[in-house]
Parts: sequence; structure tokens; C-alpha cells
Amino acid sequence: MLSQSKDASLGLAHQSKIYTWDGVILYVTHEQLNNAHAHFPALLQIGLGTPFAITLDDQVRRYHDIVVMAPNVMHSTDSENQPYLALMIDPDHALYGHLYPLLNGEQICFLPAACLAVFHSQFQKLIAGQLTPDEAKQLVLTLLSTLNPNPLQVLPWDARVLQACRYIQQLVPQQIPTVAQVAAYAGLSESRLMHLFSQQLGISMRRYILWLRIRYAIKLWAAGRNLIDIALEAGFADQAHFTRTLRSMVDFAPSMLKGKTIFVNDSIKTLSMSQRVKLLDSTRK
Repeated sequence: MLSQSKDASLGLAHQSKIYTWDGVILYVTHEQLNNAHAHFPALLQIGLGTPFAITLDDQVRRYHDIVVMAPNVMHSTDSENQPYLALMIDPDHALYGHLYPLLNGEQICFLPAACLAVFHSQFQKLIAGQLTPDEAKQLVLTLLSTLNPNPLQVLPWDARVLQACRYIQQLVPQQIPTVAQVAAYAGLSESRLMHLFSQQLGISMRRYILWLRIRYAIKLWAAGRNLIDIALEAGFADQAHFTRTLRSMVDFAPSMLKGKTIFVNDSIKTLSMSQRVKLLDSTRK
């Protein structure tokens, strides 16, 4: 485990916290317990005091201190009411270059607690809510550099797939691009684009766009918006549709986000009413 200490600071501020910026979500909680699910981001999990339980497809419950997991791996996690950190990084984000080599071609790898023992005091501050958003972001960068000081300089995906991702990110959620538009931008046929997208990133382009809308919705939540407005502005038919999608993609429920949510270094572009209508119409096609 990262520390056997029963420091009082580990018992403070039991509110869950989410720090988020484009392509990265940092989730800190004492109450991580979810159902089996898989999600697009890669995952770094750290037990901040005691090992946490993780269950994979084989249904065997095992305890670990640090886990690195590839995108789209079915799993469930139980922190057993102990402090826990989850760092989700989209595989088309530059920071994934730190995690990819650690996996060494496998879906999951386990690391000893000693790898991150030097961060004990910073983890205490993070749990207690004593880090500013910028300090939390810097902690993430330092963590990743400690685990892998020699990250990939170029992500292991076809450059045209990454080009397509950047183009889609520029449009969503204000506009939902068609496959034809993205294919033309990336210089690929529609069939080739769809094949490469699914082969390399593990999800369809439609599912990728849905994930970008979920990311946008989480940012709206962090900006203090209510669930009804979040659902409509992010292009969901209603609050129930948003909740179902949130659960299916990250196994978050809105109740998990009731605690203090901290938004890091990004801006929210509020959609006009006409943009909302166009977005909703496009998702129904």
C-alpha cells in the first residue's frame, strides 16, 4: 500500500472530487464502487492508503496498489471506503504516451506501491481538497513522468485517425460531423476511416462522438449547471438519456457528482437555442 499511516488528513474531506480538462479526468474518492463496465479512456488507478479491489472478466476479485489499464477493458473497482484515485486519459491524448509503454502490449499491468511512495504528502493534500486546480494538474503530470520518464513522442495510431479525432473535437458538441465530412478531411474513404477508427481506438466514430459529448457534459456540471440543462446542451434527449449514457460509458451516476467538482483549465462554449435544436436533431438521425 502507498502508506500504512493513519494520518488524520487521510480522514478529512470525504467529498469526492473531479478535476477535468479535455481528454483527462482525475477522480478522487473514498467511495469507489462500480459495476462491470468498459470505457474509452485508459485508466491509472491508485489506492491512496490501502490496496483496492478490482475484478476483470474472469470474475476473480484481486487487490492491488497501482493498476494501469488499456482502453475498453471490462472491469469493476471497489475501494472499500478507502481513499482512491482514478486518472482517465483518452488514448488520442498526448499524455497517453506515458501509459502505453507501461502496458507492453497487454491490457493491464500492476505496479508496486513503492513506485509512488514519494507522493504521499501530495496525495494527502489532494484527498483533503488542499490542492488548487493547477496544482492537481501539475501533480498528474509529475505522476506520469515518474511512472514513465520516457513517454512516446508520437502516439501509436495512424496519423490520419488522430487527424480525424482533432477535426471531430473542433466541431463537437456545436456540430456533429458526418462520416463523409471526417473522411474527406482525413483523406480517407468512409469505409477505410471507419475500419481504422474502430481497429485502432477500439470504438466506432459514432461512439467516440458520444464520448466527447459526455466529456462536455461533465465540464458543464463542473461549471455549476443543472442536470436538465446539461442533458439538453450536450445533445441528449432528456435527463434520463444523459444519465443512462453516463452510466454506460464511465459508470458514473449523477449522485456521484454531487460533491465538490473542480474544473481545470478549459472554457465552456454555451450553445445557442438553435444550436441545441440542430445538435439534438443530428443525434436522432
